Amino acid sequence: MEVNDPENMEENFGKNILPLSAVENKYLPGTGPIEVLLFYKKNTSISKLEESLFRAIQYYNLFSSRLIMIGQDKFALQYCRDGVVISVLHPVDMNFDNINIDDIKRMMIHVKTLPGEPLFAVTGIPIKDGVLGAVSCSHAVCDGISLMLFLYVWNCIIEDKSFPFPSTQRLFKGNPVSSDKISKIFTPLLSELSSEIQERVQRGTSIKTYTKTEYFTDEFLNEMKNKAKSENGNYTISNNQIMNAFLIKKYHHNIMPDADKIIIRIPVDLRNINPDIDMFYIGYAVFNSLTEFNKEEIDKMSIPQIAYRLKESINNVRNESFVKEISYLSKYGVEIKADILEKCPPYNVDTDIVSVNLTHLNDIESLFLSPGAGRILYIGVASVKTNFAILKEKNGRMFAQITSRYPLM
Repeated sequence: MEVNDPENMEENFGKNILPLSAVENKYLPGTGPIEVLLFYKKNTSISKLEESLFRAIQYYNLFSSRLIMIGQDKFALQYCRDGVVISVLHPVDMNFDNINIDDIKRMMIHVKTLPGEPLFAVTGIPIKDGVLGAVSCSHAVCDGISLMLFLYVWNCIIEDKSFPFPSTQRLFKGNPVSSDKISKIFTPLLSELSSEIQERVQRGTSIKTYTKTEYFTDEFLNEMKNKAKSENGNYTISNNQIMNAFLIKKYHHNIMPDADKIIIRIPVDLRNINPDIDMFYIGYAVFNSLTEFNKEEIDKMSIPQIAYRLKESINNVRNESFVKEISYLSKYGVEIKADILEKCPPYNVDTDIVSVNLTHLNDIESLFLSPGAGRILYIGVASVKTNFAILKEKNGRMFAQITSRYPLM
């Protein structure tokens, strides 16, 4: 198959080689992974955790090979050389309460969305009262919601429970192509990729990290909600919006000192809005709510005012008519219309902050962990300059972390 022969590739779509969507092809190659840290405290052997993971992978066929666009009419193959990379590290003689999450993030295996790179990696670390699991997932596999659905199924298999069928809208049907059968033309060197992809990779190799963590009590969050009501009776705001507003107001001069404006992007799950999209669609099905502030506004506005503007922006996207205007189902999955992508391209590293919106994880048991099974510690997206991660801390307090990953002034 010739790399510049789209017609020939069309004949093979859905067989061994599967296409990515326009968003996945244009904006995601060269980016860092989606990552999740989990604590599983049930008395379950490492071998059963591994066996259950392989069953989930086989059932959802996550690692069928995909084409990545690496230039104008030029494609390369992304495949997983070993199906999934699994690393079980030596046990750590600590209880969960004494574990430093940042230490675990440094120990885990990280994947990339690049030709010839693995699609998925799991790092297991036994500790005194359970197992820590660190999952790193290429953007070519799915979005963050898909990954959570997959983890839900993994947990069901671990606990011998029934689990839902994956969506036929984007159930990968191809097979992995073994590395010894792949022509070298499909695994090009970095220098052969488009300049846009090379720039993304280079930005990720010279990372300096600025990170600040703030802890939030229920008393503070309730105080902000009451203050919002006193400022304006319409100001009903969530914990997530309050924490995002607090972080951006306190730290925007530190993380983006040279920017005149800041755009906060909060991913919105299209599965919950467009009735045409299956709830278990595996792939990329999110669209960002964009909220723009200039620096002076942020300094002048109160935390409730900033939070309410975030809420209004999200509401504008969470609209069935709007979602149907911007997205549609093709035979390869959910597509965002090209003209929308031109107006709202994902991620300007000079001005944008992405909120890893974890409000839906406040009720973890409803997502995938049964009572007493464990918890989600962290979800991160490494493909953007600056992001918020909002989580539940070990003693039940909420904490939020703002991270800027590129050199700062």
